[in-house]
Amino acid sequence: MVLPPRKDSLKWSAYPEDVLPLWVADMDFPVAEPIRKAIRERAEGFLGYPPREGDPELKDLLREKAGLEGEVAFMPGVVVGLYAAVAAFTAPGQGVLTQVPIYPPFLAAIREQKRTVLANPLRETEGGYRLDLEGLERLAYATRLLLFCHPHNPTGRVFTEEELAALAAIARKHDLIVVSDELHAPLTYHRAHTPLARLLPERTLTLLGPGKAYNLAGLPLGAAVGPKPLVEALRRHLPHTFPNVLAMAAWKAALEEGEGWLRETLERLKANRERVAAWAKAAGLGHFPPEGTYLAWLKTPIPKAAAFFLKEARVALNPGENFGEGYDRYVRLNFATYPEVLEEALRRLSEALKKA
Repeated sequence: MVLPPRKDSLKWSAYPEDVLPLWVADMDFPVAEPIRKAIRERAEGFLGYPPREGDPELKDLLREKAGLEGEVAFMPGVVVGLYAAVAAFTAPGQGVLTQVPIYPPFLAAIREQKRTVLANPLRETEGGYRLDLEGLERLAYATRLLLFCHPHNPTGRVFTEEELAALAAIARKHDLIVVSDELHAPLTYHRAHTPLARLLPERTLTLLGPGKAYNLAGLPLGAAVGPKPLVEALRRHLPHTFPNVLAMAAWKAALEEGEGWLRETLERLKANRERVAAWAKAAGLGHFPPEGTYLAWLKTPIPKAAAFFLKEARVALNPGENFGEGYDRYVRLNFATYPEVLEEALRRLSEALKKA
């Protein structure tokens, strides 16, 4: 079994050695050779302060590859952008709208800054998770800001153009600013990702980063792209730091030369995705195979399911309760690992389910 070095990895060092970690959204695979080459070349050259606004060539590449227009502001990561957006566009005591279940930093960015979470649960249908547009419209009266995640973490939904157009219409009607976390945009399987900003360009701030698609979470870097007034308002609440020169070099190389590696990685992920889906069906768990991301959202019959699996299976999963109220029977499983690791984890989980 191929295992990453524990001491260098949060994912692999956070739990005792007998635990298989399928939790934090980090791939176990090595990064692409063009990225490693770009980092080496930059490390051998100038490592002083870059221009505060960052690499202009990288900005152009981001807009081109993501199909976006507008101003670009670099920041230490997408999570930083979520916090800055809440600070920039709302005041303490005000509500912030988001779909649940949702990546926990969305909720933390709202609560830690003394705002109120306006939770609009995704509808669980026979065909998968869908936006509750009626619920979205009801809550839109009570806020100025919608934090959106597309592809969606943790369910893996890649929203359709029809869904995005309906969301855009609600945002226009209610004068909402939408901050769209599109960090997982390159990681889709059967339907291409459509940026929300194509349907709502005047009111959308898109957050991007290389950390998920190119496995570069240890080189923190993100970008906000959108209308200049919104980007400038966000920038006033960003940390006064310089963008990391190694991270910029890595991201540029990923966009210029990483497509082949990404295609191969998506094939590996697709095989793991199908394996998890087959296992979940056989185990009787609620599961819709993700349309994007490398994360599986699993509904179990077990309260505090993640704690149960950690104890009984020695497999670390993300607790569903961290993604919103009422999800403690759910877990998030990261399948971006080697098949041998995944098979052993699924075997352990199956054995634990027999004890439930």
